[in-house]
Amino acid sequence: MLKHTLSQYFFAAAEKLRYYSEKIAFKNALSASESPAGFLIIAGIGLSMVIAINVVGTSAEVGPGHDSVASISAPHEDGSKPEDLAARNLQKPNGSSTTNLPLPPPSEEAFNLNKGETLIRLLRRASITNGNAHAIVNQLGKVTNLRKLQRGQEIRLIKPAGNSKDIISLSMRDAFDEEAYIEKIDGRYEARRKPLETIELTHLVEGTITDNLYLSSKRAGLPDSVIIELIRMMSFNVDFEREIRVGDQFEVYFERRYAPDFDDTENGRILHVNLELKKRPLNATWYEDASGAGEYFDEKGASTRRALMKTPLDVAVVTSRYGKRKHPVLGYTRMHKGVDFRAPTGTPIMAAGDGVIEMSARNGSYGNYVRIRHNDTYKTAYGHLSRYGKGIKRGKRVKQGQVIGYSGATGRVTAAHLHYEVLVSGRQSNPLTLKLPTGRVLKDSDLSQFNTRRSNIVADMARIKTREQLLAAAQNQTAAAR
Repeated sequence: MLKHTLSQYFFAAAEKLRYYSEKIAFKNALSASESPAGFLIIAGIGLSMVIAINVVGTSAEVGPGHDSVASISAPHEDGSKPEDLAARNLQKPNGSSTTNLPLPPPSEEAFNLNKGETLIRLLRRASITNGNAHAIVNQLGKVTNLRKLQRGQEIRLIKPAGNSKDIISLSMRDAFDEEAYIEKIDGRYEARRKPLETIELTHLVEGTITDNLYLSSKRAGLPDSVIIELIRMMSFNVDFEREIRVGDQFEVYFERRYAPDFDDTENGRILHVNLELKKRPLNATWYEDASGAGEYFDEKGASTRRALMKTPLDVAVVTSRYGKRKHPVLGYTRMHKGVDFRAPTGTPIMAAGDGVIEMSARNGSYGNYVRIRHNDTYKTAYGHLSRYGKGIKRGKRVKQGQVIGYSGATGRVTAAHLHYEVLVSGRQSNPLTLKLPTGRVLKDSDLSQFNTRRSNIVADMARIKTREQLLAAAQNQTAAAR
C-alpha cells in the first residue's frame, strides 16, 4: 500500500518536472544565478523523479483519470492480462464486438487581435455568432478594461464539440499574473478574474563598466526596466559623468517572476545594489517597515533618497557647466545658470523630485520648458524639450523619477540637449554641487530588522556566486576531459 501511494506521488512529481523541462525560458530563468530557493525547488523535483523511477520500476503510459502506475501491467487473479480485460469490456451484451466510439473533444483555438480590430470583430472572425459575441463582450467588460486591448492580444477559446458558433470558455491574459475568464454555465455567460500560476525568483547580475553604466549593465544581461530603476535610485548620490569610471564593478540583485503557462518572465524590484567605484563604494538595500512604507537604505540605515536627483536623465554627459561661459549662439560671455546634458532627441527626462508642475509651455530661448515646484525652497526647470510627457500640464502633481518630457533642440540651441536648473529660494544654483538634506534614518527595531534583512540578502548573493564558481569549474573540467 505504501509503495502504491509513493508511486502515485512520485509519478506526479516526474510529470511536473517533464512539464517544466519543456519550457526553454524556464530553464534560462532558473539558471545558476537564480535565487537559492528557486534552485532548491528544481533540485527537489529532480530528486522526486529519480526516486519515482526506482519505486515504480518499469515505465508505462497512463491515460487520463488513472491514479496509479504500480498495477498497470499486473495480471488479474484469473490469469488474464489487462489487455484481455479491456477486450472483454468492449463486448456488447449480445456478444458483438463493436466498440463504443467516444465523443469528440472540445476544440481549443487561439486568436490574436489585429490592428484596429475590436473584440467583437475577432469573435466574429472566430465564427462566433453576432448575438453570442455581443453577450460575451458585455460580460467580459465587467472584469477587464476592453479599451486597453492592443494589437497582438491573444484570445483563447474552447468551443463545444460540433458547434463552432459558441464557446465553453474564453480566457484573455491582461496582467502578468491574472487573466479575464468567461465561461458558459446553464446557458449564461459568467465572467470573473482568474489568477495565473507564477514562480517567485530572484536574479543576480554582475559586471564591469567598460564605457558607461547603462551600456555596461545592458551587456551584462540586466533588463532595461531594471537599468532605469538602478539609475533612478543611484542618481541621488552619483555624478554619472565624473564618478563612473572604466573598471568600476557593479552587482544588482532583483526580483522576478516566471509564468510557466506563458513561458515568460516579469522583472520586479531591485533588492540590493553594490557599486564599487574608484572614489568610493556605494550600496543600497530595499527595506519595508511594519507600515508597508519602503525605500532604499545604505549599510548604516540611512535613506539613499534625497529631495532631488543629481541628474534627471538616464545617461548624463555634461556639455556645459554652471557658471560664466561664451554662449554658443550669441557669441559673447554670459552667466550659464544651469547645467547642459548631452541627450539625443527623444531621451526621457525625469522629474528630479516630487512636486507640482508650475509651468509647462514655450518659454523664449528655453524652447519647450517645464518648471516643477517641489516645496517652499526648491524648484527645478527643464529646457529645450522636444515634447512633453503624457498629462504634464500646469497644476499636475508628479512623482520623483516620472517622465515629464523628452529632450530636444527647441529654443536657442545648436544641438539637442537638456538644460537643467535648480532654483533655491527663487535663485538658480549649481545642481552638481548642491548639498541636499538627507532622508530618513532607521533607528531601534527598524534598524535591527533592516540589518537582519540586509545580511540575509548578502548571504544569498554569496551563495549564488559560490554556486556559479562551482558550476564553472565543473564545466572546465568536463571540457578538459574531452
